Amino acid sequence: MTRTVDLVVAGIGSDTFARAASALRECRRVLVLLQTGDARVARRLRRRLRRVASGSGGTCAVERHVDIVCVDGVEGVEAVVFRHRRTGRLVAVNTAACVWRPGGSANGATASES
Repeated sequence: MTRTVDLVVAGIGSDTFARAASALRECRRVLVLLQTGDARVARRLRRRLRRVASGSGGTCAVERHVDIVCVDGVEGVEAVVFRHRRTGRLVAVNTAACVWRPGGSANGATASES
């Protein structure tokens, strides 16, 4: 089964956090992909995003220790495939938008797409 989200955020910085927070306030589903395996970083980020989403109806999930394998679509972003580093398991996510942290992301990309 393929999961569907409204926004995928690869890496986290003030700009991508603001984009994720804005989507959550608009009752969107957000998936944050982190390259780091640090559980404390993911937990802190998850708490911050859930505080933003509380009462709005938006939902967020944070996946850590992942690498983006593919971002694809016909006329824009339609799907993101990422790999869990520890297990090698591939996960495909349907999405309408994907944003990368400038200067480096979960896969080293430096551009933003939406």
